[in-house]
Amino acid sequence: MAQTYDIVIKGTGMGEGEKVLTDNLMNAFVHTVAQRENLPSHIIFYGEGVKLATKGSECLDDLKAMSDKGVEVLSCGICLDYYELLDKLEVGSSTTMGAVVEILSNSNLVVEP
Repeated sequence: MAQTYDIVIKGTGMGEGEKVLTDNLMNAFVHTVAQRENLPSHIIFYGEGVKLATKGSECLDDLKAMSDKGVEVLSCGICLDYYELLDKLEVGSSTTMGAVVEILSNSNLVVEP
């Protein structure tokens, strides 16, 4: 049986370098995860990462496909509010820090790109 895991994404880019490069890497990461048989239980976005689950994100199709397959997509409510994106959330739901702590403290494996 495949190991269960959760993904935490805290920014719009992956790694360090020019924004175009790091953003492309993050889009590729999300797309690659979406193609796997063993999907994460949760994908949690916080900080600038919440932008990936909102209107205009290149990750939306992959995130919606994963959500349709049972992955719980959660975005930090404080972060969505800070970036004035609460009404632009396109996939998943807004969450609280308490819920994030509960999920992560009970996770078998947390992956952070």
